Amino acid sequence: MEHQGKACVVFDYTSFLGASCSKKWTFLEAISSIAPIFGLAWKDGIKSQETAEERLWNQAMKSLSASRSDESNIHTLLKLAKTEGIHEIKLVMPYELEQEQIERLKKRSKVDIQNLQQDELMITF
Repeated sequence: MEHQGKACVVFDYTSFLGASCSKKWTFLEAISSIAPIFGLAWKDGIKSQETAEERLWNQAMKSLSASRSDESNIHTLLKLAKTEGIHEIKLVMPYELEQEQIERLKKRSKVDIQNLQQDELMITF
C-alpha cells in the first residue's frame, strides 16, 4: 500500500504469532546457516522483487520471537520497518495494548502512535 509516495504497510501481529510458532526452516535458510555467502547472493536476487510488506514480514520472522514480550517485539518490528524504508504501519494486534505500553513504545522508538480501533494502531515514523 502506498501513501503519498511513502511506504505504508499492514502488519498483522496475530498472524505473526501463529506463523512463528509453526515456522519450519526453508532450504535457503538451512544452506545460509552453513554457507552464508550463498544465501546473500540468492536473497539479493529475490529481495528486489518483494514488496516492503513482504520484506518486513520476512525480517520479522527472523528477528521477532513469540517467547519475547509483545512490547519488545513491536519495538524490534519498528526498527526493522525503518531500515526497510517504511514510513507508516497499521499494526493489527490480537488485543488492545495498555496505554503505558503505547507511551513506552512512542518514547523508545520515537514514533507517533494513534489508536484506530481497540486492536489496531497506526504508527508513523
